[in-house]
Amino acid sequence: MSGVPAILSSVVEKLLFSPVTITGVEQIGERFRLISMEGAGFKGVRWQPSHSVQIYLGNMNKRSYTPINLDAKLGRASFVCFLHGRGPGSAWAASANKGDLCRVMRPKDALELSDPTQAFLFTGDETSLATARALHGFLRINSASRFVFEVDSARATQAVLERLEITNASVIEKRPDGSHLRELGSRLAEGAATLGSPAWIFTGQAPSIQRIRKDLKQSGIAHAKGVTRAYWSPGKTGMD
Repeated sequence: MSGVPAILSSVVEKLLFSPVTITGVEQIGERFRLISMEGAGFKGVRWQPSHSVQIYLGNMNKRSYTPINLDAKLGRASFVCFLHGRGPGSAWAASANKGDLCRVMRPKDALELSDPTQAFLFTGDETSLATARALHGFLRINSASRFVFEVDSARATQAVLERLEITNASVIEKRPDGSHLRELGSRLAEGAATLGSPAWIFTGQAPSIQRIRKDLKQSGIAHAKGVTRAYWSPGKTGMD
């Protein structure tokens, strides 16, 4: 990038994003990294679990990540990043090192829960683990709440769940024909029967969310509209 585009990128970076420094990087298995940051970009901000932070990657590229925790007084935050494909976000997370400088935008709303103390059913995939951890650890959540994930590797994801201390979670490995989604829906139905009237939270891959909601509706399970946040969709780039 050169000329005006380079100048524009620099202006956007300085005007909209604030500086932070990576203070720690921990590899969890082959496809996850726990990245800690500290700096002015996190000081004095308003943050609630599930709010996301945009990280500037250069060349007008930015990606949204959900902090698993954020201390606005000390200016510290941590993120668990899934190395998903070969896009700019995965490239940045894979190459991040302690001491690197980054720029971040103030947290923005991602999921809004009408009653944070209500027991909920949460479904997603590897890209949803940070949101799950934030909700699990920093809201006054009913201990009966449950998490169900569709994943490429149950073993690898289980290691992350244990590292992040996410309990009441189950994982279902993806199958090429998509039949795992029916099993996932059954797990959610079982949870709904146990919890009575839980809050529903759908995250992760857009087509999976659509399929799960459709199956639940056809099964006659009342899940209202629920709270939905698609983090990615096959063939699309730049989604939160």
